[in-house]
Amino acid sequence: MKQIGILGFPLGHTLSPKIHEAGFKELNLDIKFEVWEVKPENLNEKVKLLKTDDVLGFCVTLPHKYSIISLIDELDESAKEMNAVNWVVNSNGRLKGYNTDWIGFKESLIYYGKQIADQECLILGAGGSAKAICMALIKENAKKIYIHNRTEKNVINFINNFKQINKDIQIINSDKLNNKDFISTLDLIINTTSVGMQGGPDPNNSPINTDNINKRALCYDLVYSPEITPFIEQAKNNKVEAIGGLTMLVFQAIKGFELVTGEKAPVIKMLEAVGITKDED
Repeated sequence: MKQIGILGFPLGHTLSPKIHEAGFKELNLDIKFEVWEVKPENLNEKVKLLKTDDVLGFCVTLPHKYSIISLIDELDESAKEMNAVNWVVNSNGRLKGYNTDWIGFKESLIYYGKQIADQECLILGAGGSAKAICMALIKENAKKIYIHNRTEKNVINFINNFKQINKDIQIINSDKLNNKDFISTLDLIINTTSVGMQGGPDPNNSPINTDNINKRALCYDLVYSPEITPFIEQAKNNKVEAIGGLTMLVFQAIKGFELVTGEKAPVIKMLEAVGITKDED
């Protein structure tokens, strides 16, 4: 039996098996999804073992998205741009790395009938997830991109990642973040921080005051545990549309599924596997 898996540490209760196995079942694919919990010091040895013909490829998550680059043979353009890999395809022992995180974000917005083009966007946070979001905003022609992060050094490093793309990304401070006139101009606000995450350091708060967000805006929280974060709850209480990050997780998985299997993914079945439907529409 062929294998596809997820490589990370720690992995806890990952949803990846449920998402992919729904796809395997729908397409009658004789593939098993494995969970490989690998500490950083053991990554090199594990990657060598995954070059076997039985392994079609694997998803890569924290903390290995950057460190795996030196252990694989080739990167596609998106992985080069992001300097991070979240999917690896095994072709006869040759490993090629891809990045589908930004695609997951883009496709999740399309799923909900939203667009990025000509939108004024604010990214909260400056980590790896923020980088994927920013790449999607750039590729899909956002009108303006603002970023706010508590640590100024991290923001400067973040901006430097995109200098070669020649896209104007503006850093905003806390004063501007709380400025009613500024906040009311935004069309899309994306939280990429851990604020509001169950089990995280700040689970009970929203990363931004939603009172002054205009009613036509969309709030997007990459956190998906809990399903209704404080950010989402406050936005909805203010009659602002808000969605969580689970749909992005599934759509990056769908792209990876297609890369590794060579099959068209059964999108609806893979979404339904984690309870995502559009019945409410």
